[in-house]
Amino acid sequence: MTSCPVCGERFEIGDYNSLASHFNRNINKNDLSHIDWIRSNVPMADYESDTFVERLKAYFEIKPGKLSDWIWKRLIDKFFGEKPNPFIESMQRPKKVTFMGYSMENYPYVKQRVKSFAYVIAKTDSDDVQSYEAELISHDLVYNGKSNASNIALLLNMAESVGLPKETVMNTMPLPPTLHAIKLWNSIAETGHWLEIMASMNLLDLVYSPRVTEMGGKISFYGKGVIDNEWIPDEVKAYLKLSRDVTGKNADVALELVEKYSEDLNMVEIVQATFLRSIDALERHLQARATRIKQFEAR
Repeated sequence: MTSCPVCGERFEIGDYNSLASHFNRNINKNDLSHIDWIRSNVPMADYESDTFVERLKAYFEIKPGKLSDWIWKRLIDKFFGEKPNPFIESMQRPKKVTFMGYSMENYPYVKQRVKSFAYVIAKTDSDDVQSYEAELISHDLVYNGKSNASNIALLLNMAESVGLPKETVMNTMPLPPTLHAIKLWNSIAETGHWLEIMASMNLLDLVYSPRVTEMGGKISFYGKGVIDNEWIPDEVKAYLKLSRDVTGKNADVALELVEKYSEDLNMVEIVQATFLRSIDALERHLQARATRIKQFEAR
């Protein structure tokens, strides 16, 4: 089915006429979420024209190429293009407060990851998908490779190394943009198809992938010199290496699985729309990290 990348309302496969009408109805109602999305992604002067349908269809068009190419393009444009995401820019030459803000807002995000992955396992009978998600849950909660430390443990160690007690990170309410994002991800996990859940959560880890610059990104998630910087604590470096070497590379596997099953289950358009909704949520979450940084600077 075709799906709205803002609210998730669904239409028949390839029915971009109905999707265009849906946007126009929401534009006429002054719905800011739909207005902001369409102006940012399909900018044009007249959304009532027939051209709008063609432009909207072209935005979702995959050929030539594959679904994975389309996903990479949208991810790069969103976070690593000519105007990189402000939080990711701050990670190029980070300060102590950068890692404080990162730790504080990232903890609830990682907790939601575990929930989403568990929902995938519960909703699918595909052995390869279940095995993949089970390994991710193990990484997040139990261990990570040779370090024998979980994703969450390494995250809390990072926080403590820059002056944030673990208890503070665990017990602090996330900022509204993170709460809003988590609400969306949890809703998709509870009500969506398992492939939608993968599109909404597993594919977000592509931001950490070492392939970002290879796929057209102007920068990576963090600057090349960060790992070698003497002032940055080893605990921070351990978490950043985890993001790049494990989380990011695992996301490449997720992308292969999503692409495979999207074709098999005839869910390409649903995956596209869900992925777009999710990277918008991730953008809000990253803004919350940037806001935390400013709060710590003000102290």
